[in-house]
Amino acid sequence: MNLYENLSIIHLEDFLINPIEWDVFISCGSFEERCIRSSTILVDKKTKIHNSIIFNYKESDPKKKKEKNIQQMKKNLEQISGNTQVFNTESVSYPSKGIKKFLTFLKDNNICLSNRKIAIDVSVFTKAYFFLLFKVLQKKFDISHFWIVYTEPEKYKSKNPETGEIILTEGLDRIESIPGFAGSSVYPKDTLIVILGFEGKRSTDVFYSVNPEKTYAINGFPSYQLGWDKISLEANMRFLIESQAFDSLHLAPAIDPFETRKVVAQIAKEIKEKDQNSNLVIAPLGTKMQALGVLLYALQDDTVKVIYPFPSIYKPDYSYKFGPTWIFKLDLKRLSLD
Repeated sequence: MNLYENLSIIHLEDFLINPIEWDVFISCGSFEERCIRSSTILVDKKTKIHNSIIFNYKESDPKKKKEKNIQQMKKNLEQISGNTQVFNTESVSYPSKGIKKFLTFLKDNNICLSNRKIAIDVSVFTKAYFFLLFKVLQKKFDISHFWIVYTEPEKYKSKNPETGEIILTEGLDRIESIPGFAGSSVYPKDTLIVILGFEGKRSTDVFYSVNPEKTYAINGFPSYQLGWDKISLEANMRFLIESQAFDSLHLAPAIDPFETRKVVAQIAKEIKEKDQNSNLVIAPLGTKMQALGVLLYALQDDTVKVIYPFPSIYKPDYSYKFGPTWIFKLDLKRLSLD
């Protein structure tokens, strides 16, 4: 099976039927089991890697589960990598500090990223972290080609006992633009696009924080699993009604960043045609792959503002087990706004 740039997303196992060698493999550890999955597959397929880097967020880990998962990732990658290191980054909620520290880490360890074949497992990176990471890799190291790896969750654990709503975070620390994606707010009004997730309160908080002139919503369909798209709609019912986004609801596959990017581009085009005096603001609250689609759009349109409701707490263990692991090659130079 061939992997076509910006066109196909395939199972990692199928892709690795043919031998491949990467200069750098970047991943992230967490409380979730799925953070280990890609390294297990890479070992099974005898993939060759020169440098493996595992991000480790500064978080409370009283049961040592995250520590255990990272040690297993490290053990796996040491079998196929010339050099495997755990990078202890800053708080999960402050990506600017973490990525700045990462640049120092690369320099101190003499790891060159320019003109290298790089694979990034985004499965458990927080959205704000990988937005800034990709921005820095593109701007500072002039990297445009990446292999992106992603493992789906199989199930979610935390649910509200009264409503049945899936809970991934607790509380709201702040709502602000993701570092590097502040856009250009030159007009007196905003138009908002929200990628729907499972936590409707976050969408509502974003809506009232932005107070937009008009609001659009994008729901993940087809979803990772049958019925998950209905869960996100039900969870966001208040937001959809109060923002009147029901009238501007679009669909994009939960697993496909390229389709999400196309839908965002279509909405942006519609906005510009109807009213050129409006700032575009996007909140990527849906799946990691849909957020990646927003990132792809934002990297090509620096006027767009990407905002995120940073939670007070990221729930540990909110998912368990793992679904399929996917890979695709991304060529940023081939991207163009539709």
